[in-house]
Amino acid sequence: MNKLIFIFLILLPLFLSGQKIQVGVFYGKKIKRISILSVNGNCQVHTPNGFLTELNEGSKLTLNITSSNKIHVSQDGRFLCVSDSLFVYQLDRFDYLRFMSTDNQFKNRKYQGDFKIIENGGSIQILNDILLDDYLEGVLASEAGINLETEYYKVQAIISRTYALNNFKKHNSEGFNLCDDVHCQAYFGRYEGESNGILNGVSRTQGMVLLDSNNNKFPVFFSANCGGQSSETDQIWNNSIPAYVSREDTFCIHTRQAHWEKYIPKKEVLSFLKTKYFIEVNNPYVARQIINFKQEFRKTFFIHPSFGIPLRDMRTYFGLKSTYFDTEQVGDKILFKGKGFGHGVGLCQEGAMNMIKKGYGHFEVLKYYFNGAKISNYREQIIYK
Repeated sequence: MNKLIFIFLILLPLFLSGQKIQVGVFYGKKIKRISILSVNGNCQVHTPNGFLTELNEGSKLTLNITSSNKIHVSQDGRFLCVSDSLFVYQLDRFDYLRFMSTDNQFKNRKYQGDFKIIENGGSIQILNDILLDDYLEGVLASEAGINLETEYYKVQAIISRTYALNNFKKHNSEGFNLCDDVHCQAYFGRYEGESNGILNGVSRTQGMVLLDSNNNKFPVFFSANCGGQSSETDQIWNNSIPAYVSREDTFCIHTRQAHWEKYIPKKEVLSFLKTKYFIEVNNPYVARQIINFKQEFRKTFFIHPSFGIPLRDMRTYFGLKSTYFDTEQVGDKILFKGKGFGHGVGLCQEGAMNMIKKGYGHFEVLKYYFNGAKISNYREQIIYK
């Protein structure tokens, strides 16, 4: 009996973390050639016709797109086949592969899980089937960085798990669940740090998600730094979510990414406003407003709402760190003097990190940034007050 209990306790974490997610990795990259190296453990490679080869530790698979838009497959320099698709199955959860660019198109990455590799529009598309918790470990390292407090990683794990489950069908039309870019959540492969903070952050919050007042999964968002005041969703996107009300945040105002500056030639700014929004930039009133725009509190539009120039468009076009900025003229340039980094909706990561340093727990941090949210274990239907 004791032996059975011991085996059950060993298998329980695997059962609870058993949900898989399919992630489109290297999303948006037009990959024509890639090499895959078995770094740890062995895996099997299949085509739609069945077993093709075994990739043992140290062995390398090389894939090329042919002129007829097929995948040319070779192993350690030996030709294997030409196929429309491949399936790579790792034999152990903790085995992993290294994906290597042959033309410096991307940095080498290591991945756990299984893979579906297909030809898509003349490029190689790679889909990573991975356990949700293993995916979250990679997300935490990519989105938050390493060597932070375990308590902060608990915060990020709950948010990122909620986001993944809430957006599980975001890329269904493309044949997978989520992408690996910030369009979903940054996920650059297997976490390999020496700190146990990320691993503990995921495992100690296993199954936990945020719920709204109706017990639906909370529509979570996060960014690096809100600049001292959070954004409302309709300031950034075209939809309003009542749970997100703009509020002051004093926890992030003295952190690393709280302030920024960028100089842009005045003629470029004027050209953008005139060409895209037909603004009369030579009008004396307008000209003064362009170089003396101020945001004591977050605004939605540049100059004045009647001009119809969304600040989010300014941010995108000029590559600004946020929409929370003032302007002033310096010589023949306009200085954009801003606050924060990112859209500013929801959790402010640097603010949350600072709260943890000041002794707040992960529950308190989540309730501070997500008004009215409850924390629930979606597997066990337990709501934590």
